[in-house]
Amino acid sequence: MPGKEGRKKKNNDRNRKRGFQEVKKEEAMARRIGRAISCVSLVFAGALLFLGVFLVSSLSATERLSLEDAVVEALANNQDIQVARGEREISSNNVNIGNAGLLPKIDLVGSMNYQDNEKTSSPGFNEFTTTSVTLQANYTLFDGLGNIYTFRKLKSAGKIGRFQARNTIEGVILEVSEAFYKFANATEQVVVAEEALAISRDRLERARLRAEYGQANTLEVLSASVDVNADSVSWKDAMLDMHNANRALNLLLNRPVDTSLSVKKDVSFDKNLRREEVLQGAKQSFSAYLIARESVKQAEYELGIKRADFFPEVGVQVGYGFSNTETGFDAGTDDLSGDFSAALTLDFNLFNGFQSSINSQNARIELQNKKLLEQKALSELEKQVADTWQEYLNNLDILEFQKKNLETAELNFRRSKELYVLGQLTTTAFREAQLNLIDARKSIASAGYDAKILELRLKRFAGKLVTEEDAVGSDSR
Repeated sequence: MPGKEGRKKKNNDRNRKRGFQEVKKEEAMARRIGRAISCVSLVFAGALLFLGVFLVSSLSATERLSLEDAVVEALANNQDIQVARGEREISSNNVNIGNAGLLPKIDLVGSMNYQDNEKTSSPGFNEFTTTSVTLQANYTLFDGLGNIYTFRKLKSAGKIGRFQARNTIEGVILEVSEAFYKFANATEQVVVAEEALAISRDRLERARLRAEYGQANTLEVLSASVDVNADSVSWKDAMLDMHNANRALNLLLNRPVDTSLSVKKDVSFDKNLRREEVLQGAKQSFSAYLIARESVKQAEYELGIKRADFFPEVGVQVGYGFSNTETGFDAGTDDLSGDFSAALTLDFNLFNGFQSSINSQNARIELQNKKLLEQKALSELEKQVADTWQEYLNNLDILEFQKKNLETAELNFRRSKELYVLGQLTTTAFREAQLNLIDARKSIASAGYDAKILELRLKRFAGKLVTEEDAVGSDSR
């Protein structure tokens, strides 16, 4: 019996010693896992810090472009804006009383006429040369006020030319603004994608270490690897979008398309915008509507021009010339005789196949059509302003919701990460918290830029996007 009790006691001591050693081994393994995870975390933190320093240094080396700078550069260098200013200058040059027939026409006419009269019996006069030089002026005194209406139509065409140029310039500036914020948004998406990729890589390393020490299964490693690949694809897509947006903005600024850009991404909103003021300003300043309204005046002037065909045309002609006749083929100018002439002309069409009547009727119909188009343009303008205003307010509300959603997503992710590190949260739940955070950060950037673009469209309606000086340009006459 004593022998049995001794062996039993000895076995118990051995088991206790073995259990103590296993516990020590597990504690040592846990400490090693903890140190390994800490090292990995430090490595990732260092990598992120290096990446942040590298990005900051790269951005500081590149000039940060603001929206105002981009607009100024586009006004100076964009080809479409330069062409619009050229077209505007052409329409301005055409506004001249000479184009309307309100100035006299002055001509210098010279001729040399040789004749050979073979049947003439008088000696010495069978051939002779007549030389003449005449300065003559023609002026229309009255043509049914057609020239007056023509000049008014030219002035109206000059206004339309200015409106068209302004409309083109406003469209380009809005396009530049959209490209600017699209690039800013693409840059934000790259930053978010890089952060998502860093989180997924950290999670993959944790899963591999846990699997190495027997704390996780292969399925967890595979799941983390799949998420890393998915986030890598998202990052590549974000980089592609950013480079495409960079080139699009460079093209509008007339820069080399591969020029590296860095833009200021701060967005602020105009709190003084009012819908009534925007609509009132649109009726007075929106170029597309002003073109439709000025087209009505042009149609009125065209009707006056066509009605002028029913009136006589009265003109005056004045001339002073010299002439000389010499025998033979001799353009002599030794004995020039001068003479003065003046004439009053009257031209009145009695019948031209009803062309004047048809032209007048068509002009009257065209005037009615232009009035209808002006009413349609006004209705469309009111609808566009109302739609854009409502969309603008809606986007501002969405932006506020996204800000609150981001705060919740960040809090949820921090708590989920703590639980995941402690092993109290599944990988699926952690991934869901990560995706919610990424989606919230992507959405808040897009919502802010979308609202700003809508605000710029409202300013275009109100005529506040481009000043008259910007539309004309410093080099225009």
